[in-house]
Amino acid sequence: MSKEPGEDVDLFDMKRFQSSFKKILQRALKNVTVSFKVDGNNAVWIRVAWGTQYSQPNQYKPTFVVYYPQTPYAFISTCHLKSTVPLLHQALKIASKHHQIVQMDLRSRHLDSLKAIVFKEYDQTFESHNSAVPLQEGSLGLDMNLDSNIIHENMEEKERIQRITQKTFGAYPQPQLEFAQYKLETKFKSDISGGILADRKEPLRCLVKFSSPHLLEALKSLAPAGIADAPLSPLLTCIPSKKMNYFKIRDK
Repeated sequence: MSKEPGEDVDLFDMKRFQSSFKKILQRALKNVTVSFKVDGNNAVWIRVAWGTQYSQPNQYKPTFVVYYPQTPYAFISTCHLKSTVPLLHQALKIASKHHQIVQMDLRSRHLDSLKAIVFKEYDQTFESHNSAVPLQEGSLGLDMNLDSNIIHENMEEKERIQRITQKTFGAYPQPQLEFAQYKLETKFKSDISGGILADRKEPLRCLVKFSSPHLLEALKSLAPAGIADAPLSPLLTCIPSKKMNYFKIRDK
């Protein structure tokens, strides 16, 4: 959400926000219930149960909104009725006194991770999950009678990868996202004239999706594990900085 340039930031009035938000929804829909709760971080939790003209609000499939006052960000869960999304956006925009809402291409089931990415707090939000004790070289059962030059080169390469990984991802645990999706649209390019693809006017479309219970930590471990070269592609490492895990890639 955004305000007009140069516009003063108003002090947040909780009662006015709640009243305005609820009135907008109830004027548009007869059967809707709205409840509010403020947590310890001063975030406003909003629970909206939607009904229709002919049915009572469905309390089993509500929509949750978490709004952080004095910031332009709100986090919205999946809406059971897609037709209610524009109304929900309008209520948020008017009640928070913003002029427009821009939907971010960022999704996750973990609110703390979304908040950490949006507010750039991931270096202080998450505790380390890696409590494993480093293995000693002598305990691996490997033949240690290797050429000293080979050992030195291997150590240098491991240190290089570690430096690049830490520079890219930081020394702290990553926010938890479950996927990153890339949609590619490109026209076929060839020096050879003719052919089915060369005459195709529509762009070629491709969808690539990376999934993991903890995607960013998985990406962070690829190079140290020897699965990928360091550094990784910026398309994979830019997720927190760009605040998005939905990407559309088109020809320039």
